[in-house]
Amino acid sequence: MKTNRLITTVDAHIGGEVSRVITGGVIDLPGKTMTDKLQFLNQEDDSLRRFVIHEPRGGVDKTTNIVVPPTRDDADFGFIPMEANGCYPMSGANAICVVTVILETGILPMQEPETLVRLDTAAGLIDVRVRCENGNAVACTVSTPASFPVHLDHPLEVEGHGILTTDVGWGGWYYGFVDARKLGFAIRPDEAKDIAAVLRKIGTALSEQVIIKHPYDDAINKIELGAFPFLTLDPEDGSKVHRFANMMPGGRIDRSPCGTGAAARAAVLHARGKMKLNEDHIALSITDGKFKMRLREKKIIQKTEVVMPEITGRAFIYGTSQLFVNPEDPYQMGISLSDMWGEAARGC
Repeated sequence: MKTNRLITTVDAHIGGEVSRVITGGVIDLPGKTMTDKLQFLNQEDDSLRRFVIHEPRGGVDKTTNIVVPPTRDDADFGFIPMEANGCYPMSGANAICVVTVILETGILPMQEPETLVRLDTAAGLIDVRVRCENGNAVACTVSTPASFPVHLDHPLEVEGHGILTTDVGWGGWYYGFVDARKLGFAIRPDEAKDIAAVLRKIGTALSEQVIIKHPYDDAINKIELGAFPFLTLDPEDGSKVHRFANMMPGGRIDRSPCGTGAAARAAVLHARGKMKLNEDHIALSITDGKFKMRLREKKIIQKTEVVMPEITGRAFIYGTSQLFVNPEDPYQMGISLSDMWGEAARGC
């Protein structure tokens, strides 16, 4: 067998959402900071992402994380999540999967009852406190980036649904929140096809009608990937249990409650007086994947009022993969067609 490239991964999931972690075949990426490395992947060389995520070695649902040496002395590892349409500064759900893989495979020694793992990301230094029992990472608490609302009650004209309102928040990326009740959804598995269709329309409206700009991080503003559309079902009975459904690249629904999305939602809820500091809320996905949300503190960063969320969840390892390619294979960078990949498609 001939091959000119070999990538190994450990494969995990959270709430059923796939998250592969590269454990071999990538030593490092060009760049002095994680932001530099992210920009290299998005603006200069997309070949690694296409190799591992595009068909036949990947799929529109195969989020894959790069783990590299940190660029700062106070971090254990650097990581960048790669999605179907590009690479992102941070992902809470993927941070949980990455740390679970790092600890349960012995890449970093596990300390029971708790291990602290510090991740270097383009969104900043991320602390993950892991409760460890019998060699398992049973609960990972991610201190997500400073989060804040960007727009509240922004009017949004959505094809087939008239004028809706959206709250846009930042929690490591941008999310546009729309009330699922206004659209007649309870966010159940049997609604998945219809929810995905509506989310695609909301996503189009967000990209065309909502201006987003990070107030103090110009590097983030150079990433032109837009806000994720996100349906929310907030409690009306005082239970503090929320249901979320957000659209992933390619037009599918996230199986997890979405860590950075939950952080952004927590910031919006706090701004509306519906979530207090040090108060536990539960986020459930369409598959009943579960995160605990909490706001640690509120502060000012460069004249912007922000909150500091924590997201707690658990991931499970389910397999390993070896990805390689014959040098004579005509599809070395893979295939992504619009029948499955939607707007994330890049062809052959």
